[in-house]
Amino acid sequence: MAQWYYANDGKEHGPIDESEFGALTRSGIVGPRTLVWTDTMKEWEPAHMHVEGVSRTLSQPAGAGRPAVPEYADTGRDYRRQSGMKDAFQQFFARYFDFKGRSNRGEFWWFMLDSIIIGIVLGIVDAALFGEVGQEFGVLGNIWSLAVFIPTIALTARRLHDIDKSGWWQLLLLLPVIGWIILIVWWCRVPDGPNRFG
Repeated sequence: MAQWYYANDGKEHGPIDESEFGALTRSGIVGPRTLVWTDTMKEWEPAHMHVEGVSRTLSQPAGAGRPAVPEYADTGRDYRRQSGMKDAFQQFFARYFDFKGRSNRGEFWWFMLDSIIIGIVLGIVDAALFGEVGQEFGVLGNIWSLAVFIPTIALTARRLHDIDKSGWWQLLLLLPVIGWIILIVWWCRVPDGPNRFG
């Protein structure tokens, strides 16, 4: 019989038999936020995908004398889904002020490419409309930079959340070269194991 592991708030438990999940679900220990893994799975996944009786949105009742496991508002987002250029652009503006949750590598890097392409095009248009654009951005480039400033910080925080790091780590950008290298490596990392950000 397969041996299963489960994790709540980054703490791993197990191994247990699959038949024990029923009691854990009823007591509130296993809920939508719980991640599960067995040796036939590549990565940890939410319990509602594998454990019968775990709802994606409903909290489980508390056990006697024990508080319920904190649940999160499940958005139904699949953080491993493939993200293309158009999808990344749409997600960027749909989650304009969203500093919570996660954004996968595709969502992050495709938008960075989108932003570079838009910046180049706006630079060309600025030069055509307003003459030579010196060392600084032109009018349209400045408008674009202002429009994406806050959501870019939010996207960067969500990308760090995807590898289970606080969004505050993006302050490493203030540390020239070394901080940038660390962040680029983290932005390229594949998430592994339990994640406190959902």
